[in-house]
Amino acid sequence: MTDTPLTGFPEGEFAAFSTAKMSFFLPYTENTTPADLNQFFDRDIIHVTITPDKQLEIALPDSEIQLASYGQILSKFTNGKYKVIDADYYHKNFNDPIVDQNDRGIL
Repeated sequence: MTDTPLTGFPEGEFAAFSTAKMSFFLPYTENTTPADLNQFFDRDIIHVTITPDKQLEIALPDSEIQLASYGQILSKFTNGKYKVIDADYYHKNFNDPIVDQNDRGIL
């Protein structure tokens, strides 16, 4: 067998972050509306609950429950997975946000 640039990588799905693939983000703040959440989570919204202390509980099947507090960022990846991150994590692992001329985010 000849070595290729992919020698040593798994042949199936594996966990890694890439800026080459599009990822979507929603900062979770006091100004986040139910409409924002519905648009972001789409059909997965049925697995999201707002707790009495205003945290978001994300409980997708076959995934660990995640809690998001104000000031954190909800991230959605092309493989359908979600991760709650903070701004430091974002800046270490992703490119600058894609925004329009009014500095508004683009989905």
